[in-house]
Amino acid sequence: MQYFIPAWYQNGDWKENEQAWYRARTVTEFDDTVKQIQLFFRKHVAPFEILLLGFSPNFRHFLHRQGVYHAPYWSCFDAMQGITEKDIAMFSFHDLSWPEDVEFIYSPFAVIVKRGDEKYAQIEFAEDGNMFRVDMFKHQVRTCSNIYDDRGFISCQIVYRGGVPYREQYFDETGVWKFARFLDDGHVTINPESSWYVVNTDGEFVHVPYKKPRYRKIDEMIAEVMQENLRHISAFDGFLIAMHPLHAGVLAETMQHHKTVLSFFGRRLDECGIGKMDKRLIAEADVIVADKQATAHQIRQQLGDDGLAIRVITPYDSRQELGNSLHLQVQNILLAVDQIADADFAELVVRLADYVTQRNHRARICLFTRSSRYNERGRLMQKARNALRAADRDPDLAREDEGVTESQIDMQGRAQAVFSVAQCVDEMSVSRTLREQRVLVDLQAVPDQFLQISAMSIGLPQITAQETDYIADGQNGIVIHDASELPDAVDYYLSSIAHFNQAQIASYELGNQFTTGQLVQSWKEVIQSIEHQSTAAGSH
Repeated sequence: MQYFIPAWYQNGDWKENEQAWYRARTVTEFDDTVKQIQLFFRKHVAPFEILLLGFSPNFRHFLHRQGVYHAPYWSCFDAMQGITEKDIAMFSFHDLSWPEDVEFIYSPFAVIVKRGDEKYAQIEFAEDGNMFRVDMFKHQVRTCSNIYDDRGFISCQIVYRGGVPYREQYFDETGVWKFARFLDDGHVTINPESSWYVVNTDGEFVHVPYKKPRYRKIDEMIAEVMQENLRHISAFDGFLIAMHPLHAGVLAETMQHHKTVLSFFGRRLDECGIGKMDKRLIAEADVIVADKQATAHQIRQQLGDDGLAIRVITPYDSRQELGNSLHLQVQNILLAVDQIADADFAELVVRLADYVTQRNHRARICLFTRSSRYNERGRLMQKARNALRAADRDPDLAREDEGVTESQIDMQGRAQAVFSVAQCVDEMSVSRTLREQRVLVDLQAVPDQFLQISAMSIGLPQITAQETDYIADGQNGIVIHDASELPDAVDYYLSSIAHFNQAQIASYELGNQFTTGQLVQSWKEVIQSIEHQSTAAGSH
């Protein structure tokens, strides 16, 4: 059996990242563990179970969004709260007890509950339409937030003092409070009338008493319950751990005698780095996996160990797809801009604008960003206008009011507005955007991995500043060393269908290295290596 320990946390706390449906996601839910679980679930790589350490009352909806609803899991907070129910339940705010004199007002975003002239409550819904939080108010000030579990009961109540979170109280399915976490110093008190957690032993739930009535912080509780759960797991089983500093201390304490595979994901590493407890896990790991070569290099650099053995297994697989860019009257150039310095951004905008106005009036430039910031689209367009104005070019080329459509070509064939912005936080929107592009330009120091492998899957020519696993110079793209080379490189693909087709064929051939079958094989090799180590250790 293989056990996945994910890092699905909100802002460095032991909580899921569920949010109101109308708020734009600041980061995609996809990560290395999501892909690994999808592979193991759909391709039957090996028997597995998810070990969930964080508080995740809407976990069933999360699994459904990832297409793995029936994936087996164990939840540490379920054990701590004494919850044994597994099935999702239909649950409405009408099922709650409300005073008789309240009025429900249906806004476009949430349901507002009024009592007299005052706001009494606000009911929030998640992405899947399920009620997940009810905020209570008194004199226009929030007094508490009730967090509801997708299995049909209140799971946690956050109490506010002066509008600031003060205490979190956690409940079982029947509404009995199990423990309370005080947010000023993080200590946790256990309900003396219900001072136990549950452990599943051979299909039966057993009550295990907590060792202490009070814990200095919730990490200690999680470690205690995790340790008890591990007693029922074979020492020959493997653990695939998503590296994250929040759970590194708990796992360094509990995983000492187990086989571990550490999984590093570039975005997480950039945000969190490598801490003291991470280094302990690394020192005792059986296998270390990174999502790309750049991540592996970053790990070795931070540890000062150039010889550290790291296997690179991409969390993204390639598949042959067809875009529809050849059917459009315009020729879209996708320009990745997130990690481009301001001066370089300005130069690229001007050079591409000149290319459109002087050489190819059918071309359009789409500025690609992964940023979720409010009005990022407007900010980038203003930045492009400033660059054009400073270079004595027409800033209306980056005009926002009309956007860019196929019909924006006047009687002389001159392009009018030629710049647009694609703001893509999640992978699905990236894929949708790419299907309408004719060429990808990614001159970032570290090219966007998902963008590259998706372009390769669609057969899109790529122009980069360096070779990567997903581009071979002169085959499925061109590596340039100076921005002055960009217009000719772009024109090479836009002016010739033959060149475009050659790059498409080369992309599909290169993509054969990153098919689902190849990823499955890579993970089977990892599992076999730790099983072999376990067998070898057991024979001594």
